[in-house]
Amino acid sequence: MTVTVVVGAQWGDEGKGRVVDYMAARADMVIRFQGGDNAGHTVVNDFGRFALHLTPCGIFYPQVRCLLGPGTVVNLDTLAEEQAQLQAAGVDTGNTWIDLRAHLIWPYHRLLDGAEEERRKREMGDGEAMGTTRRGIGPVYADKHSYNGIRAGDLHHPDLLCQRLEMILPIKNRLLALYGLEQFTVDELVEQAAAWRARHGRHIVDTLPWVRDAVESGQRLLLEGQLGIGRDINWGIYPYTTASSPTAGGACVGAGIPPRAIDEVLGVVKAYSTSVGGGPFPTELHDEYGVRLQEVGREFGATTGRPRRCGWFDGVAIRYASWINGFTGIAVTKLDVLDHFEQIRLCTGYRLHDRVLDHVPDTATQALVEPVYEAWPGWQTDTGDCRTWHDLPQAARAYLRRIEELAAAPIRFVSVGPERAQMVVV
Repeated sequence: MTVTVVVGAQWGDEGKGRVVDYMAARADMVIRFQGGDNAGHTVVNDFGRFALHLTPCGIFYPQVRCLLGPGTVVNLDTLAEEQAQLQAAGVDTGNTWIDLRAHLIWPYHRLLDGAEEERRKREMGDGEAMGTTRRGIGPVYADKHSYNGIRAGDLHHPDLLCQRLEMILPIKNRLLALYGLEQFTVDELVEQAAAWRARHGRHIVDTLPWVRDAVESGQRLLLEGQLGIGRDINWGIYPYTTASSPTAGGACVGAGIPPRAIDEVLGVVKAYSTSVGGGPFPTELHDEYGVRLQEVGREFGATTGRPRRCGWFDGVAIRYASWINGFTGIAVTKLDVLDHFEQIRLCTGYRLHDRVLDHVPDTATQALVEPVYEAWPGWQTDTGDCRTWHDLPQAARAYLRRIEELAAAPIRFVSVGPERAQMVVV
């Protein structure tokens, strides 16, 4: 491992946090390259159980430099709360750094995010809602691309920051008034910025020289994405997507690393499928098996607590994810959730009228397809104590080999539980 990108191969919630936490033992730097506090990476280790919304999952190793790259959007209040929880557990958070190019989430972003979601529900019904986490992610990325954003580095320049707020805030207040929401004054937000600067200012830096030196000197870097390709702004189920690109290509832009420097792309995928938020989900189960997956897998969002939609493994989606990202390997998580299923199903195609599609179609068509399944025998024995490939039951190995075949990439890791030690290295 020199530069490895870890990305979600489904719709998010695949277990990237526990994979990065495991791999970070051998890393020098971990970089979150996109997104904000709209997704939580769950990590269970000797310090306890954590849902990290912003902090890179290398934070538990003192030798690892943890960066929030320029592709991220940062709520500094959330980061402070998260760091306080980590520090209370005995974790040193002093090696966390924010790139000065990362955009900041302000209170108006969160209010507008929630108001817009409520508008969609009222006007189009719950089925057309985005399922947004209401963390302000869409609005802050919209501001970034319409040149109305404020970056972390602006906190170092109070006069410039004040000028930016004087220009931007009247627009935001008009929108807030339209929704009947509280409005803000420049003085209020300048005071907020001063508190952020006092708390985080010395950790807001230009990370590019560090990243460049690390790559050129052969250090080991992990690039940590959030969500998955199914929620990618370009390749996901638009408009039920996030506002950034959680792909290997997005990692280069969001971390400041040239494509030629990437050595490995590890796709993380559950042994079944889950999704939080709106949009089509071809293998979703509305029966006892869906309930069973949700209960056994404890499928509730790390950020929102919302129950995740559950379904069988989607081989069409993994083929798509592998092609877009260029997987050199995959990590399969939560195999243990399937331990006591008598039979397991796996989707290999989408039936659309009289045709069977072997590719992921556009969003509207996805809502019309029916999955074509293969049936695989369950192994009906606990895998939580397995530590090698050959410890796994034969039926489990056969099922995993089929996933490997559909992904067109070799399996590198299989997790059989949430603990660090419950990882099979293949």
